[in-house]
Amino acid sequence: MRSSRCRVTTIRASRLCRLRRAALALVAAGACGAVVGCAGASPALQAPVASAELPPRRPDGVVVEPPPALPAPVARADARGVIALREPLAGDAVREAVMQVVAAWERGSLEALVALLTVDAGPVDARGRGRGPLVESWRLRLRAHEYARLAGLEVVRPERIERWTWDDLAAPGTPGRPADMRPEEVLVRVPIETTHVAGEKLFDDVMVLVLRREEGKYRVAGYGETAN
Repeated sequence: MRSSRCRVTTIRASRLCRLRRAALALVAAGACGAVVGCAGASPALQAPVASAELPPRRPDGVVVEPPPALPAPVARADARGVIALREPLAGDAVREAVMQVVAAWERGSLEALVALLTVDAGPVDARGRGRGPLVESWRLRLRAHEYARLAGLEVVRPERIERWTWDDLAAPGTPGRPADMRPEEVLVRVPIETTHVAGEKLFDDVMVLVLRREEGKYRVAGYGETAN
């Protein structure tokens, strides 16, 4: 009896060992499956690859229209339509230009007189002849007379200076418009207070200038003298 009980106990222990080994095998297999599953799922958890960057957006094209044509500037006009008004005539700027001409005569300086001229300057009544005849006439006068004797004398009174724009000269009672005068130029008449020194004639009674604004100041485009 004792030996048969021992065999039964041995058989039960052997079955129990086999069951434990089977259970351990199942646990190990499950663990491996979990590891494989994680390894297989890892690619799905990776960050998505960034797509190629799109080119920068450019603004839509803009149609460039040419600037509108402006009408010729005038001194005055009716308040209708599109007009362009010329810059008002500055009395101080005109007087300054006249006094620069007088100062150049008082110094007897041909260079100072020429420096006040525009490139296309000439005699008032014959501007088409150019600067040459005008400058040569000044040269002869400065050689023949001592204009430096004018220093300290009242040659011009600024308040007597008269000026007219292109449009002003169309009115009755104004001086005749010089043939070569341009719309942007100014006609100036300057009465000379001192025409003689020690009996020697240096000027006619009136200096006539045609002035044109260049680089912010008036320059002499035409020069002449006349008797009253």
